[in-house]
Amino acid sequence: MKKFRFSLAKLKRYKEQILEAEKNALGILRKELNDLNAELDALIRLIDMKSDELEYIMIRGVTTADLSSRKRFITVKQQEAHEKKRQIALKEAEIERQLNVVIEATREVGTLEKLEERQLEEYRYAESKEQELFIEEFVSNIGQRKAVGG
Repeated sequence: MKKFRFSLAKLKRYKEQILEAEKNALGILRKELNDLNAELDALIRLIDMKSDELEYIMIRGVTTADLSSRKRFITVKQQEAHEKKRQIALKEAEIERQLNVVIEATREVGTLEKLEERQLEEYRYAESKEQELFIEEFVSNIGQRKAVGG
């Protein structure tokens, strides 16, 4: 009997390649999200530090121009933090969409794997039947040879 060959092997390989590409895209998105979160954390730390500095210099005494400049800096950084939060929300939505793509691709590959398993079982069953027939013929031929020769 010829060797087992899955009839949809090319399609399965193609779907596996798509799945890998989608997983890679998801990994990139997650890294981008981590980077955005790190940037947001850095901005929050900077805002907190500059706010503490502002409180300290207000106690110590500061010019109006210096105070205004420092407040403006903090306001700008707060706006940047707000924008970073918006970017994070968008990235999380993008990750959710990509995760759904990966899940669907995984299902498609899983379906093909189950089909391959079913075809392999059918192949093995047919192979065992073929071997049984061969053994029956072999035993029958031995019996005939003994009857003719004996």
